[in-house]
Amino acid sequence: MRFWCLQHMPDEGPGHAADWLAAHGHSLTFTRLFEPNPQFPAMGDFDGLLILGGAMSVHDEETLPWLRAEKDFIHEVLRAGKVTLAICLGAQLVAEALGGEVRPNPDPEIGFWTVRFSAKSLEHPLLRGWPEKAAVLHWHLDTFTVPPGAMRVGMSAACATQGFVWGDGVIGLQFHPEMTVPMVEKLMHSEGHETAGEQEFVQTAEQIRAKMKSVWKGRKLLEALLANMVALHEAETTD
Repeated sequence: MRFWCLQHMPDEGPGHAADWLAAHGHSLTFTRLFEPNPQFPAMGDFDGLLILGGAMSVHDEETLPWLRAEKDFIHEVLRAGKVTLAICLGAQLVAEALGGEVRPNPDPEIGFWTVRFSAKSLEHPLLRGWPEKAAVLHWHLDTFTVPPGAMRVGMSAACATQGFVWGDGVIGLQFHPEMTVPMVEKLMHSEGHETAGEQEFVQTAEQIRAKMKSVWKGRKLLEALLANMVALHEAETTD
């Protein structure tokens, strides 16, 4: 299966997703939006889309003009019915494209916090094999409402909407199942988190490092999700 990745920042790559796709014989090609003149593929050039996170906001079109082109591309992908996994900023972009609202979360959510997945969402084919809850990595200031026609995936103590599924093959996640340990370390460094103080839903760098084994819980969720996306695509192409 041919996956295409929209990457917004150099240090926020596909992580565990790239590892799983390579191990299972799937290709992964990139549009790196932090590089000059990013180019988007034609619909016939890929089968599935992966949209990653980033420190910018979906509302930063004036300072980041490429956001307009990316939003147009996401609309085209949704119309084409491509299987899509969108993470953090990516989920916010897809939620907005589907008619949801992106706005500041009541509190920043940074660190490893438990997400409880709704029983109804766990019946969705994309979430086959997921547990009822998992402690996963969060790093966000904004959140989104569940888009019209979509189903909420779960919630945490700090964030009412931790994801959504739309149709058979589109999923947006507010948390970061793709992050590897080195990626978390780079993120803490780039965000200046070493000196950050503890808040109600913000863990210190020391607390995050103490919970770092939880990246494997996110990886397990991601691997099950990617396997389900591939199975869905194969079922559609053989019908």
